[in-house]
Amino acid sequence: MNTRENPQVHDTSHGFTFNLEDQERSLIKQLAQGLPTIDVRRLDDDALLTDIALASKRIPERLARTLIAFRKNSNEYGTLLFRSLSVDATLPPTPADGRICLNKPTSMSESSLAMLMMWLGEPIAYQDEKEGALIQNVCPVLGQENRQENTGSVYLEFHTEDGFHPFKPDFVGLLCLKADHNNIARTGTASIRKILRNLDKETISVLRKPLYHIRLASSFTKDLTTVNYSSLLSILSGDQSEPELCMDGHAMEAITPEAEQAMEALEAALKEALIEVALVPGDLLIIDNRVAAHTRTAFQPRYDGQDRWLQRMFVVQDFRRSRMGRPAGSHACFPLAVETK
Repeated sequence: MNTRENPQVHDTSHGFTFNLEDQERSLIKQLAQGLPTIDVRRLDDDALLTDIALASKRIPERLARTLIAFRKNSNEYGTLLFRSLSVDATLPPTPADGRICLNKPTSMSESSLAMLMMWLGEPIAYQDEKEGALIQNVCPVLGQENRQENTGSVYLEFHTEDGFHPFKPDFVGLLCLKADHNNIARTGTASIRKILRNLDKETISVLRKPLYHIRLASSFTKDLTTVNYSSLLSILSGDQSEPELCMDGHAMEAITPEAEQAMEALEAALKEALIEVALVPGDLLIIDNRVAAHTRTAFQPRYDGQDRWLQRMFVVQDFRRSRMGRPAGSHACFPLAVETK
């Protein structure tokens, strides 16, 4: 199975796309400008997050209704795309190290991203990843081109975001500040809801068994010479007709040949249901991380300060569930205890 090639798009529907009208864009911009400038190093603050949540209640009703419906039951794509949000008029060079950007003069993008994502849940982050920031920069990093992580630029295989983590995100928001130079990087998603009927009963039965584990991303392990794994888990779980999905085409390993065959069948079906978007500035792609896996095609960074730059935010619906995994008053989970092999 060659999963490293960019798969063909089979579904070009735009039933998941929400195009903002001028008045809607203007109101969100006005609300964002009314918030204090966000220092992303200090965003993990209840008072500031409360201010953002209160401002979010004033977004246009059409957007609010769309987000409420997506929060309740997502959609058949597990994907929602808002187009034409306002982003900052002036942007500094794309962060070369992919870390927190300290010289961004305004916080239009951060405020807009947080306001819309907080309709879906409570922000969550991880001390292991991106310095525990609640809003993270996703951009290519020189020397990390071949990594199957957000700093790479090769084809990024289908995966559930942080699927190895006990408190993985329910929703992932990706806001584009800068497209890649050639506008060829396409973010793709595929939902279990679109493919379940294409999987036979035997395959589904195997996918529901805890016969898989996921190698942790390097940011969660630090020691690149040691292989670290999640506990054993199933790929499908929950309701029989609308199951949840947790998979990783690169880092997930099956512990039996039967489980490997079932995973290959799943990935083939996901490729058939793939939808893709070449994100441009102002696009906000929201992924229901419980039902849709996502991917990204390869692109060529130039490392000239104008490379592709997304901002990313995670939220969960049941924030209380992670309480024992976070310091008191914080949204960033403790470093993850790992199992080595």
